Amino acid sequence: MASRVRATLVLAALLCGLGALVWTSGAVAGPAVSTTTPFAYGATNPCTGEPFTGTGTLHLVVSENLSPSGMLQSHFEARLDGLQAVTMTGKRYVVQNTEAHSFGFDTTDGAPAHETFETTAHFVRQGEDGGSILGDDFYERLFTHITANANGDVTALKVEPEATCR
Repeated sequence: MASRVRATLVLAALLCGLGALVWTSGAVAGPAVSTTTPFAYGATNPCTGEPFTGTGTLHLVVSENLSPSGMLQSHFEARLDGLQAVTMTGKRYVVQNTEAHSFGFDTTDGAPAHETFETTAHFVRQGEDGGSILGDDFYERLFTHITANANGDVTALKVEPEATCR
């Protein structure tokens, strides 16, 4: 759970920074900014109740575009690569975790607008020991999307949550 808090803070800071650039500079297309850094990760597998920690690489990609008509487009992606984790009892995990957030809106009045958010987390426990009948690998995916037309009316809304033990 701590990793989600960190990721949310990173996202908020980046989006605030992008917003400041857009409002103060009136800049048009901005290049994508990509960073890669070592990352410490901690979570608890809901299927087994085991907390685990590990390290991997955090890859962030942020881009924005402001059209001459005032339409803002933004995209944020966070991906953990090569994350190896371990519990206090020595159980090993391979973790895959991605988050993508994109939105667009008219900066003059907020509409039309759209927003899409998707997160996927897989906690794959290495070395099956038969201790969990329902499965000891956790898979989670959340997809949301909303679109509003120029009048501000919601024309599309989709929420797809999924969380399973396998």
